[in-house]
Amino acid sequence: MLKKFLITSFCLGLNILFPLPIKAAEKINFVYSSLIFPLSIDSLEKFATTGEMTQDLKQYTSSLDKNTLAEIRIYLNKSYNFETVTLSKLTRTSLGEDLLKQLGKVISTHKDRNGFYAIRGAILTTANQKSFWTILDVLRSFPTDYIYVNLELLVQLKDDIFIYQSYREAVAKAIINQSNIEKEKEGILNLESLNNLSKKGKYNVTKETITLTREDLRQTKQGFVGEYNFEVDFYFPSNTEEKKPLILISHGFGSLRENFANLAEHLASYGFIVAIPQHVGSDLQYREELLKGTLSSALSPIEYIARPQDLSFIIDKLTLLASQDEKWRNRVDLDKIGAIGDSLGGTTVLSLAGAPLNIPQLKVECSQDQVIVNTSLILQCQGSHLPPLEYNLHDSRIKAVIATHPLTSGIFGSQSLSQIKIPIMITGGSNDVITPVVIEQIHPFIWLKSPFKHLLFYQSGTHFSSTKPAKEFTADYLPEILIGNNRDVTSNYFQGIAVAFMEKYLNNNQEFLPYLTASFAEFSKGKNLQINQITNLTPENIKQIYGDNLPLEIVPPLVVSFPLEDDYNSIIEEIKNTGILKVAYPQNNYPFGYVNNQGKWGGFCQFLTKELASYLETQLDLPFPLDIKVFPSNINNRFNLVKENQVHLECGSNIIREENNQVSFSLPFFVTGNYFLIPKTLTNKFNPNQSLENFKIGVLKNTNTDNFLQNKYPKTKPIYFEGIEGKKQEIEALKNNSIDAIMDTQISLENQLSSLNNSQDYQIVPTLPLNCDYYGLLLPKGDKQWIETINNFLTKASLTQKYFSSEIQSNLINNFNYCLNLNKE
Repeated sequence: MLKKFLITSFCLGLNILFPLPIKAAEKINFVYSSLIFPLSIDSLEKFATTGEMTQDLKQYTSSLDKNTLAEIRIYLNKSYNFETVTLSKLTRTSLGEDLLKQLGKVISTHKDRNGFYAIRGAILTTANQKSFWTILDVLRSFPTDYIYVNLELLVQLKDDIFIYQSYREAVAKAIINQSNIEKEKEGILNLESLNNLSKKGKYNVTKETITLTREDLRQTKQGFVGEYNFEVDFYFPSNTEEKKPLILISHGFGSLRENFANLAEHLASYGFIVAIPQHVGSDLQYREELLKGTLSSALSPIEYIARPQDLSFIIDKLTLLASQDEKWRNRVDLDKIGAIGDSLGGTTVLSLAGAPLNIPQLKVECSQDQVIVNTSLILQCQGSHLPPLEYNLHDSRIKAVIATHPLTSGIFGSQSLSQIKIPIMITGGSNDVITPVVIEQIHPFIWLKSPFKHLLFYQSGTHFSSTKPAKEFTADYLPEILIGNNRDVTSNYFQGIAVAFMEKYLNNNQEFLPYLTASFAEFSKGKNLQINQITNLTPENIKQIYGDNLPLEIVPPLVVSFPLEDDYNSIIEEIKNTGILKVAYPQNNYPFGYVNNQGKWGGFCQFLTKELASYLETQLDLPFPLDIKVFPSNINNRFNLVKENQVHLECGSNIIREENNQVSFSLPFFVTGNYFLIPKTLTNKFNPNQSLENFKIGVLKNTNTDNFLQNKYPKTKPIYFEGIEGKKQEIEALKNNSIDAIMDTQISLENQLSSLNNSQDYQIVPTLPLNCDYYGLLLPKGDKQWIETINNFLTKASLTQKYFSSEIQSNLINNFNYCLNLNKE
């Protein structure tokens, strides 16, 4: 049995994982536990060219039939054509590296070592040498005589795929059974009398494009920026004077808003106002810049935050326009807002619907040793590099959502999706190879607790079954297996269902409920449209078809670090009742809080507090200015001040720690890391990449920098200083050569450097931080409304731009870029 798997598993694995290239390997060693089964590449090449099998190949193929052997020959002779420059750039993106590392778990040049570097080199070498190349060319390009293939992982991968296929078929049958049950409960419906909603509605449609400016961090096609513009296309029903509901549409990764023009025009023809923003950090233009080699990240982790905030920002803007302009006030009904998202856009609207990003769950999913066969999970894993925080991007102004082919399993998990309470529809295609339908749509549908939930399931559908882009924006290069052969039919059907869903749940129009039934899906079936619609599915439904021994856990084990239910919103109520905002910040922590030479308290935290007070006065519609009460904090009392509710927040250099269970952290407002300040005379001797043995390093005692120094450079000789006077003492010690260097954060070292008369004789090293620390405000644990209020304030206030110099702001942006997009080895 083992021999039978050797060739078939190898070829299947290469085919699935997309084989890639590097010098002149001669043999493939299949490793199974302590056993090694060698196979000559010459034997494979001879078989591919002539069909003749050498002796070493015969022993592995004796049990294979002629058809299987013919398929293997076809695969070995199949040629590929990729531009070298494009491959080079893609394999150096964070996403490309993650994909290659998954392949490197199976294929390498040494036993028990990830083959990432060997594979990447082989790709580039092969593509550079030949315009058209085969998998045999790739194998020849490996730089060692032997290639090792982990047969256990390959067999596991093969088994996982075949098991998933049989399980997917069972799930599809369970959906059909549930559809039949629901049809019986629905009784006889007069479906023939229903209007065909896939046809254009009664309203003419006009289009307007506006450009919005956001002040926030984003990885865009221009690079990592602190401010950016993005365009929004609005589609209006033109022959009406009534206020109309608003529907926001979020496009997928590498897509653009024009791809959803047909859907937008269709919805607008039925009396909805539709807004489609360009997500500038993950659109088609971003992807094109990525291929030019100007960007370091295929998908920046920050997109999982920025995309939902794009949509919320549009609502904020429309609210402002409605308050200032009668035209907008009479146009948009801001009490009726829905959202539709496709693929990564589906993930975006689920965040807005109330599903918090579950970073702890994602870290577990992304740290598994086995090969990740769910390709969408690799994209989701980019989000695991966000700071360990509670990311709840819920926007209560959105009343209903449709998520088509969303990515969900890792970024949310069951505990997050179960928090969605508004009406929701999820669509999925049975043959979706980008977001596997069972893992990413059907199981997540089971997790939903909303009393109004719908699943639209395309039999033989793909990842693109719900979308109908304009022809000029259609990705013609995608193969039919990805696109599907009935896309026009399924997308037309979806457009009609989208109208019915939004009419029912935004306009409360009961006449459209029959369209959302299992009976209507059955009624609409045809040769090119095999579809089911259901409103419920349970694990028991699936077990009745597959049996009790399910290969995949429907509800994974709970991994969570945030409260699942709303708690009493005590701080907001307290502020409303008392008119007092209680904050704490330090007196000796430049630049966040300090007492200056005139004895006055100043710093960024003081500025932040005043801005927060103004924000709360507006948001809470207070009839009086808030009275700010400030309490001094330090490294010893800061957590207790917050934990014991003596203050509403504490501001300072608080590093966000996932494991801290005493307090909550806000979104990061600052990012930094440790550096050294050294005399330039030590430039050639002082190498931060080495142990720095016996170097005397000045450091503030009992600080995070102190801990980092001890862990990173245990062979140095730390010289300790304390408090704000300690910083002055450090710089004097450096001047008189009592110490060799000072370790601290960049902004602190720059302040010390500026105090030197001969500052040109010193420098801060290295160029990039030695570590990455995100600073967040300390907030009481469990007060969900207060946490959301503070996070909303931080995302809209642009505090660092208002307070810090342009040079410091530029350094901040560079640090965010570097820290979010570190190579994940």
